[in-house]
Parts: sequence; structure tokens; C-alpha cells
Amino acid sequence: MVQIRSVAAARGWRWIAEGCALFRKSPLMWVMITLGLFCAFKLILLIPFIGVVAMLAMPIVLVGLMEGCRALDTGNELKPAYLLSGFVRNTAALATLGGIFLLGNLLILLIISKLGGESLMQVLKFTSEQKVTPENVEVIRDAVSKATLSILIGWALSVPLTMACWFAPLLVYLHDMKPWAAMRISLSACVRNMSPFLIYGALLFLALILVTPVSMATHILDLGMWLLAPFLIPSLYTSYKDIFLVTDEPPPANTGA
Repeated sequence: MVQIRSVAAARGWRWIAEGCALFRKSPLMWVMITLGLFCAFKLILLIPFIGVVAMLAMPIVLVGLMEGCRALDTGNELKPAYLLSGFVRNTAALATLGGIFLLGNLLILLIISKLGGESLMQVLKFTSEQKVTPENVEVIRDAVSKATLSILIGWALSVPLTMACWFAPLLVYLHDMKPWAAMRISLSACVRNMSPFLIYGALLFLALILVTPVSMATHILDLGMWLLAPFLIPSLYTSYKDIFLVTDEPPPANTGA
């Protein structure tokens, strides 16, 4: 049985601190796992169509990482074999979650494109070609306004989708929930704990800003998120433990010696 708890706003900071503590228990293994996933992800994206299909496996990989967090939390070692946990339990439902998240994001991108795609392209064109003149400044201002509005609408749509998918893989994996039910409970949990999530999100946003120069220097736009992954992933586990009062968790997956 799963019950949602409302926690204090300060817990948003504690999730990150406790996630960092889990990282410190096995820093080298965390770095190796994250680096391996980064390289695999980049290689898969080079293969036409396969990259999109691989997005379906993201919740499957995520629950494997959560099993690794749970192992560290219970005094065991973090092993790469935990990544396979999601392939032996509720795999189809986890892949369905991946499909829902993928389709949701594609729909949001389509909406952004329809509302302000042309304006966004105009802004990028004028900026890259450095053709900002007194004659076209009004056109640029209008394009920036439309592009900004479309991005804000896209962000407003992506927030509830992200909240619905935040805890859903763990709820599907650990408690045999159906994907839609898991998303509904995940969304409810995030809404009921909006204050700690605002602090949590603000701190992660600040950390992302700090590592953005590295992403810009390497021309790998998502590198910042990958650099934060060894801390972000354990913090997801700690937030799950904090918010959900669970009485029927199965034992950690048996990965052998």
C-alpha cells in the first residue's frame, strides 16, 4: 500500500543533500555508470529511428538506477548489474511510460512549433547573421515576443507532464501499478509537495546554470544534465522515500555476486 505524505519545504534541500550522501558512498562507480550511459545514449542517437525507440527504455534504465540507490541505502554495493532490474519486472508497463513521455514531449514541441516556430527561426536567423538594423528591429521585437510566448506555453505544458512521470517508473516497478494510475499518483504527490519541489527545482536550476559554460564550451548542450546525473538520480530516490509511505516494498533485486 502506498500513501502520499506532505513534507516541509526544507526537505527540497535535504533530498539533494541525501542524494549527494548516496553518491559519496560509491563515487567512482557512479561516475563510471553515468559515463557509460552517456556514451551509450550518444551512440544510439546516431542510429536512425533506433534513437527514438531507445527513449522507451529510459524508465526501465531509471528503475535500475533506483535499485542501485536502494542497495547503497541498505548498506550494499552499487553494481552496474542493477541497470538490468527493469528488464525483469514490469518491463512492458515501464516501456509504456516511456512512450507516453515521448509522445507528450513531441506534442508539446509541435504546439511550440505551431505557435512560434517561424518567429523563433527568424530570431535565430537575425542573431546568427547579425542583421539587426533600425529598419528590422520592430520585426525582431515582434518575433521575439511570439517566440517567447510559445516557449512559455510549452514550459507550462511540460511541467505537469514531468510531474506525472517523476515518480511513475518507481510506482510501476515497485508496486505493480498501471502506467496511468502511477502517473496520476505521481502528479498528486508533486502537487501536494509543491513547496519542497520549488526549492529542489530552484537549486537544480542554479546548479545547471553553473555547469552551462562547460556545455557551451564542448558544444554538447545536454552535458550539464549528465554532469549533474550522479547527484540528481540519487535525489530522486531520496525524494521518493520521503514522500511515499510504503509498507510493501519488495527486497532489492538479486544481481548475483
